[in-house]
Amino acid sequence: MGVLTTIETECRDCYKCVRGCPVKAIRVNTGHAQIWEEQCILDGHCIGICPRQAKRVRDDLPTVQALLTGEEAVAVSLAPSYVCAFDLPDPGCLVTALRKLGFKYVSETAVGADLVAVAHAAYLRERPKKEPRITSSCPTIVNLIEKHYPEAIPYLVPVISPMVAHARLLRSRYGPEVKVVFIGPCVAKKAEAEEAQFAGDIAAVLTFAELEKWLKQENINPAELPPERCDTFGSNWARLFPLAGGLLRTAGLSTDMLAEQMATVTGVDECKSLISHLCKGNDLALDLIEMLACEGGCIDGPCMVDSAGSIARRQRMIRYVKSAASSRALGTEDDIDADHGLESGDGGDEIGGSLPTWLFRTYTDKKLRLPEPSEEELREILAAIGKRAPTDELNCGACGYDSCRDKARAVYLGVAESEMCMPYMRAKAESLADVIITSTPNGIIVADDRMSILALNPAAESMFGCRAIDYLHQPLAKLMPTDSFSRALQHRRLIKESREYPEYGLILQQYIFTPEDQDVVIGIFTDITAEKRQQAELDRLKATTLERAQEVINRQMRVAQEIAGLLGETTAETKVLLSQLMRLIQDGDNQ
Repeated sequence: MGVLTTIETECRDCYKCVRGCPVKAIRVNTGHAQIWEEQCILDGHCIGICPRQAKRVRDDLPTVQALLTGEEAVAVSLAPSYVCAFDLPDPGCLVTALRKLGFKYVSETAVGADLVAVAHAAYLRERPKKEPRITSSCPTIVNLIEKHYPEAIPYLVPVISPMVAHARLLRSRYGPEVKVVFIGPCVAKKAEAEEAQFAGDIAAVLTFAELEKWLKQENINPAELPPERCDTFGSNWARLFPLAGGLLRTAGLSTDMLAEQMATVTGVDECKSLISHLCKGNDLALDLIEMLACEGGCIDGPCMVDSAGSIARRQRMIRYVKSAASSRALGTEDDIDADHGLESGDGGDEIGGSLPTWLFRTYTDKKLRLPEPSEEELREILAAIGKRAPTDELNCGACGYDSCRDKARAVYLGVAESEMCMPYMRAKAESLADVIITSTPNGIIVADDRMSILALNPAAESMFGCRAIDYLHQPLAKLMPTDSFSRALQHRRLIKESREYPEYGLILQQYIFTPEDQDVVIGIFTDITAEKRQQAELDRLKATTLERAQEVINRQMRVAQEIAGLLGETTAETKVLLSQLMRLIQDGDNQ
């Protein structure tokens, strides 16, 4: 699983991460923005800008919790920015909380920062050629150079980061079996810890956000705990490492804005610009360039949990460092040097002659060599979204790319979709709507809240025998009664009715409504004149048929009555005759 992933069910076609990603390491597939791992530099900017919080940092908390249940001791390398990561009465409260979670050792990464700063200064003095060097402490900057500007690798100082240096010092001090967990504000540290050249140095990396979640799960409120000291700690200057210029100051180099040989650059875009400048062979007359991907430094890392702004964090950190320096409560410079273990020769020759070998690292060209589309292929892609001429290329950036051609190139590479072009999709939708409105046999009239006509479609023109051009922005009353339109606007409900327009010889079924949150009224009219006339003719035929049927019934009843009368008289006469005959027979028998 990658360090950064997308929760697809929450990703909603906004392309904000594409716009915000400084290296466009986003693949869009069926509308979902996925992390393009081979291109991603793990600056984490997409985490903060996603309006749906659909970007997820890999959760390594279960790994750390499993480490704490093992037999080996677990040590924390705590990034210096912890001082301003949580709003606590004293930063030492967090140290207490970490011990309460089960960590045996809690040490400041500033210990490693001290050593890395000195190593940078020593390398600067010993570098074979007098050309600019770029600091190596920010893993995002290392990713940026390895994946996108490998030609700038020679400018990188080949020194490990404070996290790795500190882990190696901790394992040297407490034993190689100790497990080191780094905790800080950086996403890229998770990937750095997994590099093959650092195998075994870092057991796991947690962000401050993961730590905050863990503390809540355990119902531990650091603010309610008494402060404790770290087991080992860096110098006061090293605690400023998360700030812009922190490495230079820790190394004893000039941080003066007017210093010509040193420069500090923060923010990926600014770093990209300077790296590009270097790669073009421009002489910047600089010795060392401190580069930090996060604007303002690590105190603005993507996984800082304190809601205070960068200025407030910076002030909190500076106040803490000044307070520690004045009270000397957290140790002296002599204590720090002893922690490094360099005076005894542990790990290699002392810095000042040659650097210890364990401080070195290597870099790898990880750039993807992607195919480039031809001009003809680009034109075909652009033409498919209606951009057939340079004037059609709006370069609006709605898709997330700086220009239409950049987006076309991304489509060619299969990491973007044609449908990402908002103007194209809008034009397509409007075109489809126009086709539907134009071709529908139903009449459509749109009026504003003052009952002025805004639109008539061809079917309405035919129904009412008018031309839209003559009636646009004219009173609706010139065309038809407005009472139904007014009721629909006033009551915000659908009016469904049949209405006769004798002046037009029409009977219409009309649906009149007001769209939500809009002060316009739309009328849709269906011509039911023929149907109504057919119904009237059918009703007439039915009435005539019923009338005639009634006449027949009445006539039949009269005939039946006459027949019944005749039958009744005949029956009576027959009865009389038979009665007389029977009496005659009876009288004859008696004689």
